[in-house]
Amino acid sequence: MSEWRLVTVCGCTVVALLAAWPSGAFQSRLEDRTHSKTEAQANASKPVKPGKRTVWNLDGGVFFATDGHLQNGSCFRLQGQMVAPEFFDGLRRVDTEEGTSYLLHDKVVTEYPDQVEIVLHLLDYPCSTDLKETAVRPPLTREMMSTLHLNFFWKAGVHMHPVEDSRRIGAEVRQLAPYARSAAAQEKLAPRYEWNYSFTVNCQNVPLTEDLVLIIENAEHQIAARVAARL
Repeated sequence: MSEWRLVTVCGCTVVALLAAWPSGAFQSRLEDRTHSKTEAQANASKPVKPGKRTVWNLDGGVFFATDGHLQNGSCFRLQGQMVAPEFFDGLRRVDTEEGTSYLLHDKVVTEYPDQVEIVLHLLDYPCSTDLKETAVRPPLTREMMSTLHLNFFWKAGVHMHPVEDSRRIGAEVRQLAPYARSAAAQEKLAPRYEWNYSFTVNCQNVPLTEDLVLIIENAEHQIAARVAARL
């Protein structure tokens, strides 16, 4: 099992492109259209209704997001992106009645590139958007983050198996500035942070029909968050 401790390493450079993402940012649908009728269908006495086709744009990679929580009541938002510029730029997913296929510059592809990069952005986040919620939750601290573990799995249908080769290549933590600095100073509010990580994942011979699943566990191996990068 490929396992990585989410330990803060300052000074590393990581592309933090995810801070402004809305929850649930997914790929855009390019078009809904139908196949044109073939000459045989046009000449048939009873025309056959053409099938529907949906094309999805995968330029820029695969985006994913989820919310997580810890046993002590802390909550966070996890946002991420799977990138491989030479592969995803120009990649299209085509869904038809016959199934799903992937086209890269009009050429059919069936497998991931040899390696992809996973960029993660983890932010201290409210547990509820209900304004009537008055419970005070503990902020996410550096000490809490050092106890978490991130695991990668490939998922085909209902079956999952661990990623054999993954490596962390960057980590950064940044303290968030409070909205009202004077009030924060007077009330001595606890500092809040955001974390950015980047990993490489080996994808050799992995079919595009498999999803990359990310699971964050606490020290007791309880799941704090789970999300899939799904093409």
